Amino acid sequence: MDPYVYQNSNVLINKLNIMDEQKLIDVEAQLVIASVVDIYSIIDDLDFTDSTSLQIIHRFLFENLYTWAGEFRTINIYKNERVLNGLSVMYCDKNYIKDTLDCIFEWVMQIDWTSKNQQLPLQFTKFMTDLWRVHPFREGNTRTISIFMKLFADKNNLDFNAELLSQNAGYLRNALVMAAVEEKPEAIYLQRIITDALTNNFKGSIKQKEMKPSKYNTVGQYKVTSYEEKSFYTKPDEC
Repeated sequence: MDPYVYQNSNVLINKLNIMDEQKLIDVEAQLVIASVVDIYSIIDDLDFTDSTSLQIIHRFLFENLYTWAGEFRTINIYKNERVLNGLSVMYCDKNYIKDTLDCIFEWVMQIDWTSKNQQLPLQFTKFMTDLWRVHPFREGNTRTISIFMKLFADKNNLDFNAELLSQNAGYLRNALVMAAVEEKPEAIYLQRIITDALTNNFKGSIKQKEMKPSKYNTVGQYKVTSYEEKSFYTKPDEC
């Protein structure tokens, strides 16, 4: 049983008591957009060497909708991915979220996060993938981690075009899926967009029509233009 959803439903329990899944998705998107506009108001509260920064960002984005905003999930989650032929990424077990994040941030503190680092795109990609694979929250992980990475880049004086990622949300999520697979991960798709976001080629405002039409349309053999968001689920024997 999933304690985060209404009984006999896939709809997340929410403060507005919205029972229609699509309506909730739409309202959630609007509230998140409004929060992102003011995201720098919490910048002084963030410690980019600690997982609490993720919790603060998640709470800021979702506190108007969910009582558990900013709290690590208490259940294990799965999601069928078309790009994985219906399989799910093996997200971090609920009992090891904090410990796993602590290990990731220990690694982060050993890296030179400056433009002088020739391995920067690869290490930036690894950092984002490792955080995303944990999936610490019941919902809102990709948005929280994407915003965290933008703020992390700003903190380290890196030019990072977050607009490129937001304009290609379907590509980004599927690229993260492919990079996060435990067996034979394929990080090349995520590296492509991260490298572009960190280089001069894509600085400033980008319009979709100005980009190569096919560059961010496919991940493997899967066309991300047909990406359809699916709900997380828990296994029947989990409470």
